[in-house]
Amino acid sequence: MRLSWSQHLAAARTIELAGDDQCGIALALMGMACLLLLQDLSETADRPDPA
Repeated sequence: MRLSWSQHLAAARTIELAGDDQCGIALALMGMACLLLLQDLSETADRPDPA
């Protein structure tokens, strides 16, 4: 994973605090964070089950 789950949550909380004047930038950053999370979850799902 590129980021741990706690790092994904911290990124989302940080972006959530953006003011109205930074809405566009915040949405772009949230989109990037969602893409990273999707890639991380996809890589985790593609790994063989260790059991």
